[in-house]
Amino acid sequence: MDGAAAEHIREGIPVLASYCDALGIRMFAEGRDLASDLAETTFSAIASLTGKPLVNLESAVNHPCQALADWKTLDELAVPRAGRLVLSWAYHPRALPLAVPAAALHMAALRGMEVIVLRPEGFALPQAIMERARRAAAASGGSVRETSERAEALAGAHVLYVKEWGATDRYGDAAADAQLRSALRSWCVRDDWFAASPDCRVMHCLPVRRNSAIADEVLDSARSVVQREAYNRLPVQMAVLHQLLRS
Repeated sequence: MDGAAAEHIREGIPVLASYCDALGIRMFAEGRDLASDLAETTFSAIASLTGKPLVNLESAVNHPCQALADWKTLDELAVPRAGRLVLSWAYHPRALPLAVPAAALHMAALRGMEVIVLRPEGFALPQAIMERARRAAAASGGSVRETSERAEALAGAHVLYVKEWGATDRYGDAAADAQLRSALRSWCVRDDWFAASPDCRVMHCLPVRRNSAIADEVLDSARSVVQREAYNRLPVQMAVLHQLLRS
């Protein structure tokens, strides 16, 4: 507090909460200590400062509002509950947080889908995230596994959910992560990914780097549902507020 910060969250959060009926918090991962981020240390500390209804607008390893929009999108597209969803890593010039891939994985597992995490070597999701998804899948009749074999994962897939994230075993080390991902620019989703799944839909939470994570030819095609997915954030978050405030 003797630096640039003018106010501590211990004052700021209670004051903001006193002005409203519900509070939304977005608290990104610090990206330095994996164990601390997996424990949602900072978000939990903020949540403890208010008794008002609290909406998680993205925390270190969760993005439930995005997951709700994704679930609604899958329902609108009539994707089978037992269908195959491939959560694929894609190239980005820097490490991004685990919140969206963790939430998408858990959402699809809860839905009872056959979920495959497709990622290059070095980018396996943390075991804590995978185990949570496996428990959800066991309860819903779904399944969760991971692979680096693209053709096998995508064969017959109903949905390819594309997302970028950092290397788990290089977490907090930007230079080591950058070195690992520098050889993976081919992990940009292009038309030839869908040779064995011609009807596969493509999802991404947006924003997305064109021709880096997903090529124009895919984003601008009929298989892309990223705009519908983004729109669905509005009705699902209205539903969240209704549920929280209806009493």
